[in-house]
Amino acid sequence: MAEVKGLENFQLVLFFLVPGIVILSIRSKFIAGRIPSLKEDVLAFVVVSLIYYSITIPFVEPSWFANDSGGIRVWSWIALILIGPTLFGLALGISSQLGWVERLADRFGLSIIHVIPTAWDWHFSKMPRGGLFIMVTLTNGGTVAGHFGSNSFASSDAKERDLYLEEEYQISKSGDWEPRPEKVGILIPAREIRHIEFWH
Repeated sequence: MAEVKGLENFQLVLFFLVPGIVILSIRSKFIAGRIPSLKEDVLAFVVVSLIYYSITIPFVEPSWFANDSGGIRVWSWIALILIGPTLFGLALGISSQLGWVERLADRFGLSIIHVIPTAWDWHFSKMPRGGLFIMVTLTNGGTVAGHFGSNSFASSDAKERDLYLEEEYQISKSGDWEPRPEKVGILIPAREIRHIEFWH
């Protein structure tokens, strides 16, 4: 990435990169996919910024030419560079989480590639508020049962899919799930996980 030298280059970075960074950062809070790296995906930020501008500039352009000592123009720039991208990213995040685009595509018989890269990310991003009961089968053949609730965590790092269950359960010989006498959480490293079963 080229170095930012001088006011002109700073303005270019502000104009072409910041909206895209804000939009994708806000969107990433709603889905399990990760925000692109600045060094690796400058083009992605620029493209998102340009799409955003194509929608918003017609609404804010008149304020740029207003005879104003700075008030309207300054606030229009703040709205364009920060507030607008925040709202746009929020809309994209909600749309992705609720599957609006997929439903619209289904109506026209279209199939689109999902924005979430893996089944792990997709399932854990859709966990209900109350959580689920899950059973993890380990690579050594053993099992761990527990409650995946609001204080549990499933990593979205592709290199380390570790899992934290906020409460471990014991399974009796009859197959009943029983909470342990003391509430105990458990961390399971990715290398120990063979597969996971889910119960609502």
